[in-house]
Amino acid sequence: MPRVHRVLTGVAVALGLACRGKVETAAAPERHAAAEAAARDAIAGERAIDASSIPPRTVGVAPLSVRSTDTLIAPLGYGLADLLITDLSRSSQIQVVDRLRVDALLRELKLGQSGAIDPQQAPRVGKLLGARRMTVGSLTQLPGEQIRIDARIADVQTGEIGVGGPISASASLDQILDAEKQLAYRFFERLGVTLTPAERAAVEQRPTKNIGAFFAYSRGVRAEAMGDYAGAADQYGEAARRDPGFSLAASRLGGLPPRTRGSGARAGGLGGARLARAGRIAAGEINRSLADRFIREHPQIGGVSDATFETTQAVAISIVIRVLP
Repeated sequence: MPRVHRVLTGVAVALGLACRGKVETAAAPERHAAAEAAARDAIAGERAIDASSIPPRTVGVAPLSVRSTDTLIAPLGYGLADLLITDLSRSSQIQVVDRLRVDALLRELKLGQSGAIDPQQAPRVGKLLGARRMTVGSLTQLPGEQIRIDARIADVQTGEIGVGGPISASASLDQILDAEKQLAYRFFERLGVTLTPAERAAVEQRPTKNIGAFFAYSRGVRAEAMGDYAGAADQYGEAARRDPGFSLAASRLGGLPPRTRGSGARAGGLGGARLARAGRIAAGEINRSLADRFIREHPQIGGVSDATFETTQAVAISIVIRVLP
């Protein structure tokens, strides 16, 4: 693939976010700072928190603990929990605690390295997050490249762990996203949530079919959870490079604090910080006429069948060459 196409492919992923539904907001520093402040405030005022006042259908999801001798599997505990948060958020009947708030609290509690929380700690963590239900679980690698996910729901008010019994799902490693979908549907059933057809269709969507891209994404989620934003940018960029259609990876990349994205991050050969900046500029300041002119001036980027993709990549490369330092 020519270098210009590799660059454009990575950039187009970020720009395509403007046409999608819920994405990370552009005010990344404010979101991360707010999550950290909320975590500190919650811990400082823990004694005053009344668990009975927390709405019944508020849910927190912690990273999964990983039981495997293969260290390459470890990041999946973060990536799968992240996708579960995304899928549970599809329902309007429950409120899921933002991933950044979970990350920030676990760091404040000195759990950032392991990520996973002991089931006995789940009620306290849920209380601090303002979640009546706190989800904890594990991922186990089985013989034959099989993966099993086991999860339990803790009731923050009563302290009960494993409300309704364990929830499990399994699949082969290369079909691990199928297990996450199974888990999500079982959570909805356990919480008494009936999805609308539109919500079910949204849950059914697979963010990527590229297992390599998902592994990179999971490493990015883990790095971000630990506060390593430059490392997260590298991994989100790698995920977007491996699968240009993996919009969630580009969304996460664009949601990182700009000053910590790091010049080493790459997405299709383009610096992660410049990619994200290009996406923000293109969304609000570059119009179609510039894109059309750039296509005429640089016919070597033609040949893309999808008109929207052609527009985004033309706009992006024009920014990279003409605007950014």
